[in-house]
Amino acid sequence: MQRRKILLLGSGPANLALLTCLDERRSRTLDVLQVIERRESAVWHPGLEFEDSTLQVSLFKDLAFLRNPSSPFTFFSFLREKELLYQYIHTNNLYPSRKLFSDYLVWVSHKFHRQISFGKEVTGIRYCGDQLGTPRFVVVVRDTATGSVSETVTDDLVLGLGHEPHIPENLAVDTDRVVHSNRFLHCVDEGRLKRDARVAVVGGGQSAGEIVRYLLRRPDVAEITVIGRRHLFTQTDDNPFVNDLYTYPRSLEFAGLPDEGRRRFLCDIKNTNFSSVTQDVLRDIYGLVFEDRTWGRDRLRLCSYTEIVSVGKNADGLRLEIKASGHAPAICDFDLLVCATGFTNNRHLKLLRPLGLGAQDRDIPVNGSFEVELDFPARPRRGLTGPRLFLMNHSLRTRGPTEHTLAGLAERAGVVADALDAGYRSEQPHEQAAYLASSSIFHLEGAVK
Repeated sequence: MQRRKILLLGSGPANLALLTCLDERRSRTLDVLQVIERRESAVWHPGLEFEDSTLQVSLFKDLAFLRNPSSPFTFFSFLREKELLYQYIHTNNLYPSRKLFSDYLVWVSHKFHRQISFGKEVTGIRYCGDQLGTPRFVVVVRDTATGSVSETVTDDLVLGLGHEPHIPENLAVDTDRVVHSNRFLHCVDEGRLKRDARVAVVGGGQSAGEIVRYLLRRPDVAEITVIGRRHLFTQTDDNPFVNDLYTYPRSLEFAGLPDEGRRRFLCDIKNTNFSSVTQDVLRDIYGLVFEDRTWGRDRLRLCSYTEIVSVGKNADGLRLEIKASGHAPAICDFDLLVCATGFTNNRHLKLLRPLGLGAQDRDIPVNGSFEVELDFPARPRRGLTGPRLFLMNHSLRTRGPTEHTLAGLAERAGVVADALDAGYRSEQPHEQAAYLASSSIFHLEGAVK
């Protein structure tokens, strides 16, 4: 059984930002941690890397700039090292392409190749105890290449897991012809978008809009049908006052609101980031539809206020029964169904369930340092501390909308780094020696013996 002082689960933007902060401080904490990542690299949403897709947040909201503008890990530092800085400045663009930002994240991950273990998936977490009666975490890790399973004992866990693509169960009838938007370009690369394809896109958010734009630009696509429960399409509200809401200081204000205030706030800002499409994409779609019509083509069909009643397979592809509000059901045949149906944020809940943590509206409460209050099966001995658990990306309802976006990454990383450093320093006189000396680890069953 391996031992690590600190484990970070996930190498997405949240934990990468934390690594950059620790490195800037030359923190000793960086020497006693390991990052576990099930992917093979830090590439960011490759299935949605369209050539003209851009970030919806400013480049200043990178992993480090708002915490430390002189950090060697800013987006500007990346451009400078890649000899792209001058040329990027001359584009006059505050919103880099998704591809370029993904390259930036990979560049940062390479700086921490000693800390990050790719191809490792966490499958379980439980408590254990050592000879001194101090609770610890046991993290079960599976090697994605070999299938081998190992266990690591750790004092502190930082969860910064990504969200999981969600396909409604009633739509998941054919893995070849039903694809989540997050894998759309993989699907294209695999040749599943045939000539004269009839494509249905479910959803009305940014991903749906970008996929529709891509399909309209391909003359070999015969039909594009967009199906949504609401009006198609709604424009994203990205005025400066709204963008002010997506900052770390505003997330602190949000955390101080009463429950009802937080619920009303999240309801009010739905069209600022959820189920809406940016103006540039909508303008492109409209222009492409107009261009089609000048050539006598009418390929795009918008089905607003429409439900999918059923999905089945036929000899040529998929058969959908759809029902628009106030109309009788209709039968439509398609070659490909793209589900731009969002993501779930449940993976951390499954992993943490054995620890007995309760969720409120699928949120596990965290304090100002993003630490979770734990109820250990047995208390640590006097003078010793128990394990600590930190959550990032998983507290939308208690910490606000910055939790599910790139906004606020840099400052939040600084807060968590403060807590990790403080815990590591506080244990130096006694607990670190005990940690290194203890050798017997066993699984708790109701108590630490």
